[in-house]
Amino acid sequence: MAENLDHIRQLYLQKLAGATTESEDAELAAALTDPRIRKMCDELDELYESPEMRELLRERPTNKRWDELAAQAMESAGRAGRTIRIFRYVAAASVVLMIGAVVYTRYIHHPQPEIREMARLSPEYASDEVTIKMAGGDRIPLSPNSSRLVSRVKLRMEGDKSIKYEDPTGQADGWNQLEVPQRLDCRLVLSDGTEVWLNSRSSIRFPFTFTGNRREVEVTGEAYFNVSPDAGKPFVVLTPQGEVQVLGTSFNVNTYEPGKVVTSLVSGSVRAAGHGGTAVLKPGQEAVWTENKPLEVVRFEQRDKLSWMQGVYYFKAADFGEIAKMVERWYKLELVVDKPELAALKFDVRMDKNKSIDEFMNILKVMNGLDYRIEGKELHIF
Repeated sequence: MAENLDHIRQLYLQKLAGATTESEDAELAAALTDPRIRKMCDELDELYESPEMRELLRERPTNKRWDELAAQAMESAGRAGRTIRIFRYVAAASVVLMIGAVVYTRYIHHPQPEIREMARLSPEYASDEVTIKMAGGDRIPLSPNSSRLVSRVKLRMEGDKSIKYEDPTGQADGWNQLEVPQRLDCRLVLSDGTEVWLNSRSSIRFPFTFTGNRREVEVTGEAYFNVSPDAGKPFVVLTPQGEVQVLGTSFNVNTYEPGKVVTSLVSGSVRAAGHGGTAVLKPGQEAVWTENKPLEVVRFEQRDKLSWMQGVYYFKAADFGEIAKMVERWYKLELVVDKPELAALKFDVRMDKNKSIDEFMNILKVMNGLDYRIEGKELHIF
Protein backbone atom coordinates (compact mmCIF):
# COMPACT_ATOMS: atom_id res chain seq x y z
CA MET A 1 0.00 0.00 0.00
CA ALA A 2 2.86 2.37 0.84
CA GLU A 3 4.40 1.97 -2.62
CA ASN A 4 1.01 2.60 -4.24
CA LEU A 5 0.51 5.77 -2.18
CA ASP A 6 3.97 6.97 -3.20
CA HIS A 7 3.18 6.29 -6.87
CA ILE A 8 -0.17 8.14 -6.70
CA ARG A 9 1.45 10.99 -4.78
CA GLN A 10 4.02 11.42 -7.54
CA LEU A 11 1.33 11.31 -10.23
CA TYR A 12 -0.77 13.89 -8.40
CA LEU A 13 2.17 16.26 -8.09
CA GLN A 14 2.78 15.87 -11.80
CA LYS A 15 -0.88 16.69 -12.39
CA LEU A 16 -0.55 19.86 -10.29
CA ALA A 17 2.34 20.82 -12.55
CA GLY A 18 0.32 20.01 -15.68
CA ALA A 19 2.61 17.14 -16.68
CA THR A 20 0.33 14.08 -16.73
CA THR A 21 -0.86 12.09 -19.72
CA GLU A 22 -4.45 11.01 -20.42
CA SER A 23 -3.77 7.53 -19.13
CA GLU A 24 -2.21 8.92 -15.94
CA ASP A 25 -5.21 11.22 -15.43
CA ALA A 26 -7.49 8.18 -15.74
CA GLU A 27 -5.36 6.29 -13.21
CA LEU A 28 -5.61 9.19 -10.78
CA ALA A 29 -9.38 9.48 -11.20
CA ALA A 30 -9.76 5.81 -10.30
CA ALA A 31 -7.40 6.10 -7.32
CA LEU A 32 -9.22 9.12 -5.88
CA THR A 33 -12.21 6.94 -5.04
CA ASP A 34 -10.13 5.70 -2.09
CA PRO A 35 -10.81 8.04 0.89
CA ARG A 36 -7.20 7.79 2.11
CA ILE A 37 -5.84 8.86 -1.27
CA ARG A 38 -8.44 11.63 -1.56
CA LYS A 39 -7.36 12.94 1.86
CA MET A 40 -3.69 12.87 0.85
CA CYS A 41 -4.40 14.77 -2.37
CA ASP A 42 -6.51 17.36 -0.54
CA GLU A 43 -3.55 18.02 1.72
CA LEU A 44 -1.28 18.40 -1.31
CA ASP A 45 -3.74 20.90 -2.80
CA GLU A 46 -3.68 22.87 0.43
CA LEU A 47 0.10 22.94 0.71
CA TYR A 48 0.61 23.88 -2.95
CA GLU A 49 -1.38 27.08 -2.40
CA SER A 50 1.53 28.49 -0.39
CA PRO A 51 4.18 30.81 -1.92
CA GLU A 52 6.85 28.55 -0.44
CA MET A 53 5.74 25.57 -2.51
CA ARG A 54 5.46 27.63 -5.67
CA GLU A 55 9.00 28.80 -5.01
CA LEU A 56 10.05 25.21 -4.42
CA LEU A 57 8.88 24.21 -7.87
CA ARG A 58 11.11 26.85 -9.43
CA GLU A 59 14.23 25.83 -7.51
CA ARG A 60 16.53 22.89 -7.13
CA PRO A 61 16.64 22.78 -3.33
CA THR A 62 19.56 21.70 -1.19
CA ASN A 63 18.96 19.80 2.04
CA LYS A 64 19.39 23.10 3.90
CA ARG A 65 16.76 24.72 1.69
CA TRP A 66 14.33 21.85 2.41
CA ASP A 67 14.75 22.59 6.13
CA GLU A 68 14.15 26.32 5.61
CA LEU A 69 11.00 25.76 3.58
CA ALA A 70 9.70 23.16 6.01
CA ALA A 71 10.20 25.61 8.89
CA GLN A 72 8.40 28.37 6.97
CA ALA A 73 5.51 26.08 6.13
CA MET A 74 5.17 24.96 9.75
CA GLU A 75 5.26 28.50 11.06
CA SER A 76 2.74 29.88 8.58
CA ALA A 77 0.34 26.97 8.90
CA GLY A 78 0.49 26.69 12.68
CA ARG A 79 0.00 22.93 12.41
CA ALA A 80 3.49 21.62 12.99
CA GLY A 81 2.81 17.89 13.18
CA ARG A 82 0.54 17.77 10.15
CA THR A 83 2.72 20.07 8.04
CA ILE A 84 5.82 17.99 8.70
CA ARG A 85 3.95 14.90 7.56
CA ILE A 86 2.71 16.62 4.40
CA PHE A 87 6.04 18.23 3.68
CA ARG A 88 7.91 14.96 3.87
CA TYR A 89 6.04 13.36 1.04
CA VAL A 90 5.74 16.57 -0.98
CA ALA A 91 9.46 17.22 -0.69
CA ALA A 92 10.22 13.70 -1.81
CA ALA A 93 8.30 14.23 -5.03
CA SER A 94 8.36 17.97 -5.81
CA VAL A 95 12.01 18.01 -6.78
CA VAL A 96 11.09 15.38 -9.34
CA LEU A 97 8.98 17.88 -11.23
CA MET A 98 11.87 20.28 -11.58
CA ILE A 99 14.34 17.77 -12.98
CA GLY A 100 11.95 15.22 -14.41
CA ALA A 101 12.94 12.27 -12.23
CA VAL A 102 11.47 10.12 -9.48
CA VAL A 103 13.81 8.24 -7.20
CA TYR A 104 13.34 5.74 -4.42
CA THR A 105 15.72 3.35 -2.67
CA ARG A 106 15.61 -0.32 -1.87
CA TYR A 107 18.35 -2.51 -0.47
CA ILE A 108 19.57 -5.71 -2.14
CA HIS A 109 22.98 -7.34 -2.47
CA HIS A 110 24.83 -6.27 -5.64
CA PRO A 111 28.59 -6.92 -5.98
CA GLN A 112 30.66 -3.79 -6.64
CA PRO A 113 32.95 -5.23 -9.39
CA GLU A 114 29.98 -5.81 -11.69
CA ILE A 115 29.12 -2.10 -11.74
CA ARG A 116 32.41 -0.99 -13.27
CA GLU A 117 32.21 -3.81 -15.81
CA MET A 118 28.76 -2.80 -17.07
CA ALA A 119 30.12 0.22 -18.95
CA ARG A 120 32.62 -1.91 -20.88
CA LEU A 121 30.31 -4.36 -22.60
CA SER A 122 30.79 -2.88 -26.08
CA PRO A 123 33.92 -1.63 -27.88
CA GLU A 124 34.45 2.09 -28.37
CA TYR A 125 32.88 3.40 -31.57
CA ALA A 126 35.34 4.62 -34.16
CA SER A 127 34.00 8.16 -34.40
CA ASP A 128 32.07 10.80 -32.45
CA GLU A 129 29.95 11.31 -35.59
CA VAL A 130 27.35 9.13 -37.22
CA THR A 131 29.38 7.05 -39.69
CA ILE A 132 28.55 4.78 -42.57
CA LYS A 133 30.91 1.93 -43.40
CA MET A 134 30.52 1.22 -47.09
CA ALA A 135 30.44 -2.29 -48.52
CA GLY A 136 33.92 -1.67 -49.92
CA GLY A 137 35.31 -0.88 -46.46
CA ASP A 138 35.48 2.94 -46.58
CA ARG A 139 34.17 4.79 -43.53
CA ILE A 140 32.26 7.99 -44.30
CA PRO A 141 31.44 10.42 -41.44
CA LEU A 142 28.08 12.15 -41.90
CA SER A 143 27.88 15.75 -40.73
CA PRO A 144 24.62 17.65 -40.07
CA ASN A 145 23.11 19.35 -43.14
CA SER A 146 25.59 17.80 -45.56
CA SER A 147 25.63 15.48 -48.56
CA ARG A 148 28.23 13.15 -50.06
CA LEU A 149 28.50 11.30 -53.37
CA VAL A 150 30.08 7.89 -52.85
CA SER A 151 30.23 5.28 -55.62
CA ARG A 152 27.34 6.98 -57.43
CA VAL A 153 25.22 6.86 -54.29
CA LYS A 154 24.19 10.25 -52.89
CA LEU A 155 24.14 10.34 -49.08
CA ARG A 156 22.64 13.27 -47.23
CA MET A 157 22.02 14.11 -43.59
CA GLU A 158 19.14 16.51 -43.00
CA GLY A 159 19.54 18.43 -39.76
CA ASP A 160 21.49 16.32 -37.34
CA LYS A 161 19.34 13.18 -37.28
CA SER A 162 17.70 12.24 -40.57
CA ILE A 163 19.73 10.29 -43.15
CA LYS A 164 18.56 9.53 -46.69
CA TYR A 165 20.27 8.20 -49.77
CA GLU A 166 19.70 7.77 -53.50
CA ASP A 167 21.02 4.90 -55.61
CA PRO A 168 20.07 5.95 -59.19
CA THR A 169 21.42 2.78 -60.78
CA GLY A 170 19.95 0.37 -58.23
CA GLN A 171 23.15 -1.64 -58.61
CA ALA A 172 25.13 -0.75 -55.48
CA ASP A 173 26.30 -4.15 -54.26
CA GLY A 174 26.93 -5.41 -50.75
CA TRP A 175 25.85 -4.42 -47.28
CA ASN A 176 26.66 -1.10 -45.64
CA GLN A 177 26.76 -0.40 -41.93
CA LEU A 178 25.45 2.77 -40.31
CA GLU A 179 27.01 3.34 -36.87
CA VAL A 180 25.61 5.70 -34.21
CA PRO A 181 28.08 6.53 -31.40
CA GLN A 182 27.46 7.53 -27.80
CA ARG A 183 25.28 10.59 -27.12
CA LEU A 184 23.70 10.57 -30.60
CA ASP A 185 20.66 8.97 -32.26
CA CYS A 186 19.42 9.20 -35.82
CA ARG A 187 16.76 8.24 -38.35
CA LEU A 188 17.55 6.31 -41.53
CA VAL A 189 15.17 6.05 -44.49
CA LEU A 190 15.77 2.87 -46.49
CA SER A 191 15.24 2.50 -50.24
CA ASP A 192 11.71 1.07 -49.79
CA GLY A 193 10.64 3.99 -47.59
CA THR A 194 10.99 2.07 -44.31
CA GLU A 195 12.03 4.38 -41.47
CA VAL A 196 14.51 3.20 -38.84
CA TRP A 197 15.33 5.16 -35.67
CA LEU A 198 18.65 4.12 -34.14
CA ASN A 199 19.54 4.70 -30.49
CA SER A 200 23.01 5.56 -29.17
CA ARG A 201 25.71 2.89 -29.63
CA SER A 202 23.61 1.10 -32.24
CA SER A 203 24.22 0.04 -35.80
CA ILE A 204 22.32 -1.33 -38.78
CA ARG A 205 23.65 -3.32 -41.75
CA PHE A 206 21.62 -2.84 -44.91
CA PRO A 207 21.89 -2.83 -48.72
CA PHE A 208 21.29 0.38 -50.64
CA THR A 209 18.81 -1.55 -52.81
CA PHE A 210 16.82 -4.60 -51.72
CA THR A 211 17.03 -7.53 -54.13
CA GLY A 212 15.47 -10.98 -54.03
CA ASN A 213 12.25 -11.91 -52.29
CA ARG A 214 13.12 -10.55 -48.81
CA ARG A 215 14.10 -7.15 -47.44
CA GLU A 216 16.77 -7.98 -44.86
CA VAL A 217 18.66 -5.77 -42.40
CA GLU A 218 20.73 -6.59 -39.33
CA VAL A 219 20.65 -4.61 -36.08
CA THR A 220 22.82 -4.33 -32.97
CA GLY A 221 21.88 -2.06 -30.08
CA GLU A 222 18.35 -0.65 -30.31
CA ALA A 223 16.20 0.41 -33.25
CA TYR A 224 12.57 1.32 -33.92
CA PHE A 225 11.11 0.37 -37.31
CA ASN A 226 8.18 1.79 -39.26
CA VAL A 227 8.06 -0.66 -42.15
CA SER A 228 6.63 0.15 -45.57
CA PRO A 229 4.12 -2.56 -46.57
CA ASP A 230 5.04 -4.95 -49.38
CA ALA A 231 3.09 -8.20 -49.28
CA GLY A 232 5.32 -9.78 -51.89
CA LYS A 233 8.61 -9.00 -50.12
CA PRO A 234 8.54 -9.46 -46.32
CA PHE A 235 10.80 -7.29 -44.18
CA VAL A 236 13.21 -9.25 -41.96
CA VAL A 237 15.34 -7.94 -39.09
CA LEU A 238 18.24 -10.23 -38.23
CA THR A 239 19.41 -10.27 -34.60
CA PRO A 240 21.97 -12.34 -32.66
CA GLN A 241 19.20 -14.58 -31.29
CA GLY A 242 16.92 -14.94 -34.32
CA GLU A 243 14.88 -12.92 -36.78
CA VAL A 244 11.75 -10.78 -36.87
CA GLN A 245 9.56 -11.10 -39.98
CA VAL A 246 6.98 -8.45 -40.92
CA LEU A 247 4.89 -7.27 -43.88
CA GLY A 248 4.13 -3.75 -42.66
CA THR A 249 4.26 -2.69 -39.03
CA SER A 250 5.93 -0.63 -36.28
CA PHE A 251 8.13 -2.27 -33.68
CA ASN A 252 11.22 -1.86 -31.51
CA VAL A 253 14.21 -4.22 -31.38
CA ASN A 254 16.70 -4.11 -28.48
CA THR A 255 19.89 -6.21 -28.56
CA TYR A 256 21.99 -4.19 -26.10
CA GLU A 257 22.26 -6.95 -23.50
CA PRO A 258 24.51 -9.85 -24.60
CA GLY A 259 22.56 -13.07 -25.02
CA LYS A 260 19.19 -11.29 -25.02
CA VAL A 261 16.94 -9.74 -27.69
CA VAL A 262 13.63 -7.96 -27.03
CA THR A 263 11.18 -7.25 -29.87
CA SER A 264 8.28 -4.96 -28.91
CA LEU A 265 5.33 -4.64 -31.30
CA VAL A 266 3.56 -1.25 -31.49
CA SER A 267 1.24 -1.89 -34.45
CA GLY A 268 0.60 -4.55 -37.06
CA SER A 269 1.86 -8.10 -36.63
CA VAL A 270 5.28 -9.74 -36.51
CA ARG A 271 6.55 -13.29 -36.33
CA ALA A 272 9.46 -13.61 -33.93
CA ALA A 273 11.52 -16.72 -34.54
CA GLY A 274 14.73 -17.69 -32.78
CA HIS A 275 16.62 -20.36 -30.89
CA GLY A 276 14.09 -20.34 -28.05
CA GLY A 277 10.95 -20.76 -30.18
CA THR A 278 8.52 -18.84 -32.38
CA ALA A 279 5.68 -16.45 -31.59
CA VAL A 280 3.29 -14.20 -33.52
CA LEU A 281 2.97 -10.94 -31.59
CA LYS A 282 -0.02 -8.65 -31.16
CA PRO A 283 0.31 -4.89 -30.53
CA GLY A 284 1.41 -4.25 -26.96
CA GLN A 285 3.28 -7.57 -26.73
CA GLU A 286 7.01 -8.18 -26.82
CA ALA A 287 9.05 -11.31 -27.44
CA VAL A 288 12.03 -11.83 -25.15
CA TRP A 289 14.79 -14.13 -26.35
CA THR A 290 17.30 -15.06 -23.68
CA GLU A 291 20.19 -17.39 -24.36
CA ASN A 292 19.43 -21.02 -23.41
CA LYS A 293 15.85 -20.15 -22.38
CA PRO A 294 12.46 -20.55 -24.11
CA LEU A 295 11.01 -17.55 -25.94
CA GLU A 296 8.84 -15.46 -23.60
CA VAL A 297 5.95 -13.21 -24.64
CA VAL A 298 4.94 -10.42 -22.23
CA ARG A 299 3.12 -7.08 -22.25
CA PHE A 300 5.00 -3.77 -22.27
CA GLU A 301 4.37 -0.07 -21.67
CA GLN A 302 4.81 1.84 -24.93
CA ARG A 303 5.83 5.08 -23.18
CA ASP A 304 8.69 3.39 -21.36
CA LYS A 305 9.81 1.34 -24.34
CA LEU A 306 9.88 4.13 -26.93
CA SER A 307 10.81 7.16 -24.82
CA TRP A 308 14.43 6.90 -26.00
CA MET A 309 13.28 8.34 -29.33
CA GLN A 310 12.58 11.60 -27.47
CA GLY A 311 15.90 11.36 -25.63
CA VAL A 312 14.33 10.04 -22.40
CA TYR A 313 14.87 6.79 -20.53
CA TYR A 314 12.80 5.52 -17.60
CA PHE A 315 14.55 3.31 -15.05
CA LYS A 316 12.42 1.05 -12.90
CA ALA A 317 13.92 -0.56 -9.78
CA ALA A 318 17.31 -0.11 -11.46
CA ASP A 319 20.65 -0.56 -9.74
CA PHE A 320 23.84 1.29 -10.60
CA GLY A 321 24.77 -1.48 -13.02
CA GLU A 322 21.82 -0.63 -15.28
CA ILE A 323 22.32 3.10 -14.85
CA ALA A 324 25.99 2.67 -15.80
CA LYS A 325 24.99 1.40 -19.25
CA MET A 326 22.96 4.52 -20.03
CA VAL A 327 25.54 6.90 -18.54
CA GLU A 328 28.16 5.37 -20.83
CA ARG A 329 25.84 5.28 -23.84
CA TRP A 330 24.46 8.82 -23.55
CA TYR A 331 27.28 10.69 -21.80
CA LYS A 332 30.43 8.68 -22.67
CA LEU A 333 31.29 8.30 -18.99
CA GLU A 334 32.21 5.18 -17.06
CA LEU A 335 30.29 4.97 -13.81
CA VAL A 336 32.35 3.90 -10.78
CA VAL A 337 30.81 3.43 -7.32
CA ASP A 338 33.53 4.20 -4.76
CA LYS A 339 31.50 3.14 -1.71
CA PRO A 340 30.47 -0.56 -1.88
CA GLU A 341 27.46 0.03 0.38
CA LEU A 342 25.90 2.32 -2.26
CA ALA A 343 25.80 -0.56 -4.73
CA ALA A 344 22.72 -1.83 -2.89
CA LEU A 345 20.59 1.19 -3.89
CA LYS A 346 17.82 0.80 -6.47
CA PHE A 347 16.09 3.63 -8.30
CA ASP A 348 13.04 4.69 -10.25
CA VAL A 349 14.40 7.63 -12.22
CA ARG A 350 13.93 9.47 -15.50
CA MET A 351 17.06 10.34 -17.49
CA ASP A 352 16.89 13.08 -20.12
CA LYS A 353 19.70 13.02 -22.67
CA ASN A 354 19.03 16.65 -23.57
CA LYS A 355 20.05 17.71 -20.05
CA SER A 356 23.47 17.56 -18.47
CA ILE A 357 24.73 14.65 -16.41
CA ASP A 358 24.95 17.10 -13.49
CA GLU A 359 21.19 17.60 -13.53
CA PHE A 360 20.65 13.85 -13.46
CA MET A 361 23.15 13.31 -10.65
CA ASN A 362 21.79 16.19 -8.58
CA ILE A 363 18.43 14.44 -8.20
CA LEU A 364 20.22 11.30 -6.95
CA LYS A 365 22.26 13.49 -4.65
CA VAL A 366 19.26 15.26 -3.13
CA MET A 367 17.15 12.15 -2.68
CA ASN A 368 19.79 9.70 -1.47
CA GLY A 369 22.50 11.73 0.23
CA LEU A 370 25.19 10.44 -2.12
CA ASP A 371 27.71 12.63 -3.91
CA TYR A 372 29.64 12.46 -7.18
CA ARG A 373 32.55 13.86 -9.11
CA ILE A 374 33.71 13.58 -12.71
CA GLU A 375 37.36 12.74 -13.35
CA GLY A 376 38.20 12.59 -17.04
CA LYS A 377 35.81 10.00 -18.49
CA GLU A 378 34.87 8.49 -15.13
CA LEU A 379 31.80 9.39 -13.05
CA HIS A 380 32.55 8.54 -9.42
CA ILE A 381 29.72 7.94 -6.93
CA PHE A 382 30.50 8.20 -3.22
